Amino acid sequence: MLHRLLLGLAGALALNAVCVSALVPRFRGTPAQAKAAFIRAKLVPDVLSSFNPIFTLGVTFHFDGLAREGNLGTNIPRAETANRPTWSVSDVSPGFEKKTFVVAMVDPDAPTPQDPTVAQIRHFLGGGFKLENGVLVNTTAALSNYLQPTPPDGSDPHRYTFLLFAQPTDFPTSLTTPISGFNISAFAEQFKFGPPLAGNFITVSANKTTS
Repeated sequence: MLHRLLLGLAGALALNAVCVSALVPRFRGTPAQAKAAFIRAKLVPDVLSSFNPIFTLGVTFHFDGLAREGNLGTNIPRAETANRPTWSVSDVSPGFEKKTFVVAMVDPDAPTPQDPTVAQIRHFLGGGFKLENGVLVNTTAALSNYLQPTPPDGSDPHRYTFLLFAQPTDFPTSLTTPISGFNISAFAEQFKFGPPLAGNFITVSANKTTS
């Protein structure tokens, strides 16, 4: 009886560990693969003049009880991007475990990749992110709340780009500039972020059937 009880308890604990693990998004790749993908997708130079990540950034969207990982150009249906994604770092470098981070999300393809006259669109910008079991959890309000990807009808897919920076001591507490015409590289330079530590991107296509 005791043996069966212990076996049942062990099984329940194992199942719980699997469930918890499933909630933690993971990036499938390496910093070198992320760098190559950014160059291949022309995010270097369209968003960054150079990109030399030292760890990886996981991006997971949660929609209708399901999780969809974005990995270096994954095309995700617009409907599945309604909620702000979860970001994670599974391979954080020594010395960065306790640091505070900034997460940015920009669209360099607005209104279309062929004519990006209002790019970049700032889709998210927030600081105060700390790592908790590999997941980036923010402790302060975002400077720019999450804006769902919305490529206009007739547009080719847009490249939605996520970047992770170390947060500087003089990180701003408010932001009044428009979300359009934003430049994450110039902003990072202005506030002395240093180079991005990690990055990822997805593509989203125009979808006339979703609001």
